[in-house]
Amino acid sequence: LFWTFASLSIYYLWFGPLSHVPGPLLAKISPVSEQYEVLWLARATWRRRFNFDVRKLHDYYGPVVQLSPNEVSFASVAAQKTIHGQFGSHKRPTTKAQTLESLMGEIVWPAKNLLTTSDPDEHRQLRTSLQPAFTQKAMLAQEKIHQHHTDLLLSNIKRESLKNGGSVNLTEHVSRTIWDVVGDLSFGYPLSKTQFASFASNTDAVATDNFEILKRMFCSLGPMIEVIQWGFSLPFIGLALQQAICLIPRIFRLPINIVDSPKCKDDHDYFCRDICDIKTGRVDFYTAIRDCAEKGISMSDAEIHSNATLLVMVGYDTTATSLSAIIHNLLRHPSYLSALRDELHANYTSTSEMTATSLARLPLLNGCIQETLRLLPPANGKGTNRMSLGTEIDGIYIPKGVNVSADMYTIQRSPLYWANPDSFCPERWFANGPGTPFENDNRSAHCPFLLGPRLCIGRAVAMQSMRLVLAKLVFSFEMQASDPSFRWEDDVKNSYLWIDYQVMANINELKG
Repeated sequence: LFWTFASLSIYYLWFGPLSHVPGPLLAKISPVSEQYEVLWLARATWRRRFNFDVRKLHDYYGPVVQLSPNEVSFASVAAQKTIHGQFGSHKRPTTKAQTLESLMGEIVWPAKNLLTTSDPDEHRQLRTSLQPAFTQKAMLAQEKIHQHHTDLLLSNIKRESLKNGGSVNLTEHVSRTIWDVVGDLSFGYPLSKTQFASFASNTDAVATDNFEILKRMFCSLGPMIEVIQWGFSLPFIGLALQQAICLIPRIFRLPINIVDSPKCKDDHDYFCRDICDIKTGRVDFYTAIRDCAEKGISMSDAEIHSNATLLVMVGYDTTATSLSAIIHNLLRHPSYLSALRDELHANYTSTSEMTATSLARLPLLNGCIQETLRLLPPANGKGTNRMSLGTEIDGIYIPKGVNVSADMYTIQRSPLYWANPDSFCPERWFANGPGTPFENDNRSAHCPFLLGPRLCIGRAVAMQSMRLVLAKLVFSFEMQASDPSFRWEDDVKNSYLWIDYQVMANINELKG
């Protein structure tokens, strides 16, 4: 074993395909850190400080860093476009196959869906078929659903603030609201409170099918996943690992009753028959999935379920996380919170006047959302890594079979692209003309919803939800942080996603 390791080390350091790429010395021979002398990627995911650890490496080594013998992280706009951008009829330089995202898809999802399919043509066809649920026309028709659930949010917060002397867990309330919205949009009716508690509890409560526990489990399994991905690059071992992944028991699968109809039992067939009988007469997520067959796309019941679950899971988690982060930033910066309230009161006399169209025109409201998405993107580039097919990325040739990622967190805080990169400055999104500190900001470095053919299909729906929730909340209540010492960057854990956060506030209803 010693001589095998020594031989591999010599090969990786001096003769390997990535020997020209900068990075920690030991990262070139195994996923380890020169500083810590432990598995580097494993340590970063286990510590749950992944965003910050990768950024430190980029600060030291530059925009290109080798993280392991078979993985390179980039922190540049040029690299991001090469890895994820549109290439039309030209051959793509990267593929999603045999990546971390592909690996987790094999382990977690019960069947293929829009996220996990790695075939570009298949993905394009499926995305085109789902697109009708995400058009501007469809969103206008869906607005009353958003309005209904955000009005319920205000009532629930008011009731809890009176009950608890003003202290309110805003994370719990906005998460429940987003759950109701995506459930209603997906299946034609809100999913039950029991399903929400089962799926979305962001506490340490024990639940067998709890999505937050599933998130924490995969963050805990992150070190093992990184080692497995490294093993993919090894001769013979890699092929054996890929075959073994397909045989992993279903204990890691997403539970099929996470989003089942309240009328269903735990039987998958009951679920499929039940939702197939729903005729809402509207263009929502589920009708788009159901109508795929009419467009020549054949989906099994398991694939219908998998796509429906995907839209609920991704739509819920990223939007709810972002809303908590936005509220946190406003609580930490009371001057912006006050200015936003003034903007809303200058344009509306009540929340009933607010519409998705008019809110989209408010500069500070949208600036607060975009600035939080820049500073605290709900997911990082690691979860969307790709495998090189043999191409040059940002001036460096990356051989076929090497995993590459564009680190979103680092890019969106890079002084190369942003003035005051670590500061919460919503005005950079509207007061950015000549002579302002932000005139040279590079907005192409802002990709919280990704870019290219995998650009988030539901990004406009998420923005609509965030605008309505945030506007009505700030318009209706005075808010102060319950714990002024809480700081997202210091206190919230992250691996592939943000986990274990609670934004608490003291709430008072505004009169008149």
